[in-house]
Amino acid sequence: MTDTPQPGELDLDDFARTRRRPPPANVRPVPGKLARREADALLRSYLEPPCFPEAVRRLAARHLLVLVGEEEIGKRLGGLALLSRMSLAESTITVLSPAGTVAELLGATEYAPGRAYLLHDWIATGADPGELAALARELAELGSYLVITRDGAPSRAVEVEQPWAAPDPRELFDLCLSTYNLRAGVAPDTLVKARHRAAELPTPAQVVRLAAGLAPGAARAAEEVAAWFDTKPAMREVLAAAALAFTAPLPEAAFEARLARLDPIWQAHESAPPAPPGPHPLISRAGGRAGFPTPEHRGQVLAELAARYGFWLWQPLRAWVRSLTAEEPEVRTRAAEGVAALASYAFKEARAEFLEVWAAGTAGERLAAADALSYMCADDTLAPKALRLALEWAADPARATTAAVALGGDLALRYPADCGRALRRLAAGDGPAAAVARRMGPDA
Repeated sequence: MTDTPQPGELDLDDFARTRRRPPPANVRPVPGKLARREADALLRSYLEPPCFPEAVRRLAARHLLVLVGEEEIGKRLGGLALLSRMSLAESTITVLSPAGTVAELLGATEYAPGRAYLLHDWIATGADPGELAALARELAELGSYLVITRDGAPSRAVEVEQPWAAPDPRELFDLCLSTYNLRAGVAPDTLVKARHRAAELPTPAQVVRLAAGLAPGAARAAEEVAAWFDTKPAMREVLAAAALAFTAPLPEAAFEARLARLDPIWQAHESAPPAPPGPHPLISRAGGRAGFPTPEHRGQVLAELAARYGFWLWQPLRAWVRSLTAEEPEVRTRAAEGVAALASYAFKEARAEFLEVWAAGTAGERLAAADALSYMCADDTLAPKALRLALEWAADPARATTAAVALGGDLALRYPADCGRALRRLAAGDGPAAAVARRMGPDA
């Protein structure tokens, strides 16, 4: 267990220096507008699950529907698809904050007539059925529609909830092939292998990524990575590719120095043979820097690691990645970016093994956790999860200081009102978290 930092240990100037980059173009404030053409582009490869027709009927009748189910089964795109079926006065969709309570949705949100609203990954718990019914009546009077998505199991007491499920992965894979016209340019045996693998993937997003990886340009990277892992390479070589996924890009000498520190950690778990001679097929050393041959390789490597390997790889890798937070800011930031990228493929693991541990750890670990949440904000699917984590940490004395840093980072660009309120609550207290919140807050 790591020691809890003492007041003054967090170097916020250091954090600010690592965040001195233009904000990602897709980090848009919430509430915000999603144009119909953007929604249509997202829905190009959407496959309606069996529950979809009933959901269309219920949304049309009630004007409010809460899609409930496991994480990462396509609820967000399901909500967009349902709203696209409604008769609307304006085609844009207003995206609401996932932190809004039922009372705020009912009394503090201004709904315009004939509009569509989406609230993805709802954070609020214990919704009152009466308040939801009142919200549905208000929306019906305006001729507007709201779809909310949340993780968990449906409640029999809530009439507007709809159990949700993922579509068949093989059918989704076939739809992606047709949508993006991929069959003609891909070898038949590659398609057969990819379809078989799609059936084993746990989430629709991973199926879509697998199919997209077959497109010209991306196909080569996907095939190269998958083919290399199919050869069952030595674990030392797998660890080298994994290490790069959490540090790229770094100067070659810096990467080799960090990689050398991984060896004793790995050896402590299992005796490993020496690395095979010659260059690593997935590591490029151009211009004095260690990186992947193409940017797409990083995601492919993380996806393969999450799908293929268990304890014997992840146990030493976890220990090594965690140790990177004690390095200089560039290395720590690269590790945080790697964990944020991992969250796209294995969110539960990224949260449990890195984010939660870092958030209650040393000063460097706390800054890395805050950095990771900032990187997650660039992804529309991960951003609500990042906000949920920050708000949960704000209520946890062991992690409140980390929450204050995270709420003042890119989260504040995505959710300015929610982060501002949370920072003001923290700043009103005392101790290290309050001091950090006062410096990171909107009134600083």
